[in-house]
Amino acid sequence: MNVKLECEIITPMFMAGADGNSPELRPREFKGMMRFWWRAAKAEDDIEQLRKKEAKIFGGAGETEGKSKISLRILCDYKRFQNFLGADLKNDYKLRWSFDREKHTLIGDHSGIGYLLYSTTLGQGRKYIKEGFKFEILLSSFCEQELKEALASLWLAVYLGGFGTRARRGGGNLAINNIQAENTLEVDFKCDVQSKNELKTWIEKNWNNIKFLLEPGNTRKYPVIRGGKLLVFNPENSWTEALNFLGKSFKEFRFQNKSELYETAAFGMPVMHSSPKVRMVPYKDDKRLSERLASPLIFKVIKSGNLYFPILFKLNCELPQIGKEKKDGGWSLVGSPQRVSQQLIDDFLGRFEGQAVEVNL
Repeated sequence: MNVKLECEIITPMFMAGADGNSPELRPREFKGMMRFWWRAAKAEDDIEQLRKKEAKIFGGAGETEGKSKISLRILCDYKRFQNFLGADLKNDYKLRWSFDREKHTLIGDHSGIGYLLYSTTLGQGRKYIKEGFKFEILLSSFCEQELKEALASLWLAVYLGGFGTRARRGGGNLAINNIQAENTLEVDFKCDVQSKNELKTWIEKNWNNIKFLLEPGNTRKYPVIRGGKLLVFNPENSWTEALNFLGKSFKEFRFQNKSELYETAAFGMPVMHSSPKVRMVPYKDDKRLSERLASPLIFKVIKSGNLYFPILFKLNCELPQIGKEKKDGGWSLVGSPQRVSQQLIDDFLGRFEGQAVEVNL
């Protein structure tokens, strides 16, 4: 069984090949995001069972786990691909922002985009694939149920997330322009709506079909969709307007709350502070879990026709403890790690009451 989807990049995609620099559409990256969203949809409390079920579809390295039952191929015109490569996001799109050293914040017409995609614009900037490039994803499998679950996870990756670096901050968003399928799909891949209320209904319909297919649980041990919060705003005329709207609001909110060292870490870690010179990282008791924790808050754009809908989505999860570290040779813990709530994230989302409609998850 085969399913072919015609995809269009609608926000710059920062996805690189093996050298970490040359832009490339990597099947492995797409399957990786499908795995993430499949887990987020399953919300399985038994982590060992979750791994077994995931390996049954996507493959695994365990002794009893075999190859993936799903084949994913990327089809595109590589000559045309060369015409859609960018090397300097800010100049390529004539975006205007600068850093105000007095206020320690970005200013300018497009400071929201600069804030969300900041790491891709530092130094010489990251090379990327420009919006407008079209390619095809070919999914195939001999197993109907596994193919349906893989398609559901791809739908979630496209319409709730993104692909590549800064995927949670608006990078690598896609639209599906056409689909060829040999069987009836559980989800509608082609978004054709005219208002935020229509988009809310469309997302809810597809999510309900995915829930029926995957039978999700209710865990919060890891980031999941069920119980999350998704806001849909009125559409803009371009991806730059949509992403800049979200980014400016986020930038202003973070600036207003910059003194809340522990609470702002809920937006993702590490968080570096220059005054005092410390960083915030995830901990369990007095042991550092890692140096990074992905943000539960996702900024994205959904395209329908010529409309670009700004989207905010908060995944449902428990936060680990947060440790404050100072650099003294290496990084060392200051005091005891603290457990904080996600109230600051909720306060940020609460700023948009009356501007957005909330999707029922």
